[in-house]
Amino acid sequence: MQVENALFKVHATQLSRTSIAFEEMFSVGSQLPLTVGMEGSSDDHPIIIPELSMNMFELFLSVAYNSWKPKGPTHDDVLDLLCFSNKFMSQKARDFFVPAFRRLIEFRIRDIPGPVRRRLGFEVWNAFVDLKELLDEHNRIVACEEPPIVTHSPYCTDNTACFIDWRQLWWNSMARFLLDGRNPQKFHEAIERFQELGPEIGRVNPECWKMLLQTVKNATAFCLAFDLVEETAQQLSAALITEPAPMLTKAELDTLGLPSHEEIL
Repeated sequence: MQVENALFKVHATQLSRTSIAFEEMFSVGSQLPLTVGMEGSSDDHPIIIPELSMNMFELFLSVAYNSWKPKGPTHDDVLDLLCFSNKFMSQKARDFFVPAFRRLIEFRIRDIPGPVRRRLGFEVWNAFVDLKELLDEHNRIVACEEPPIVTHSPYCTDNTACFIDWRQLWWNSMARFLLDGRNPQKFHEAIERFQELGPEIGRVNPECWKMLLQTVKNATAFCLAFDLVEETAQQLSAALITEPAPMLTKAELDTLGLPSHEEIL
């Protein structure tokens, strides 16, 4: 197969198992006798895939053969694999689609250029934008509503002062970290900065502070956001990546008088 200026010698059966588009391509070709000059018959007559970049195809092969580059996929690789999964209906890529979409959500909308948006496809891009808006709204709600103090520590001698300073502490620190217009912090980053405020907690009782900090670390307030990202990714994966039907075995092909899939390439 030829992608851009590179030739790849790959197994038709392996590609068919992991992509509906390739499965259909090879099933059509299997009904024709292999002749000299036919696409895929030699290096001089490869099957040309014009829609793919070399990096995108190499990423697909990483999925198909379960062999990643030593450092793993980069953010650009994530975008390329999402585009491939959408265009070529790769079932095996579904295993990577969900974590890839989670990483995509970390991007700011303005950081994704127009050509990349088009490559992602309408369904992925539309879901991404809608989800970003929902997550931003949820982020603002969490920033404005501090976790409640359910019970004060037995050592807390002034519950009212503790409550007032806890609300002020949340708004002046955690909310500011999350809503910073120039450098908004991710939740886990905001928590790391928040817990460093130990000496600056005002009239919040130290034992109450420990309990409240543990509540914040449990990410209870952000469970909804995590679940929403996961659910959206799963729904997109199911809608965009369908599973190839079982391929005919060599014995079944022989009974039909057809060449096996390995003979196509």
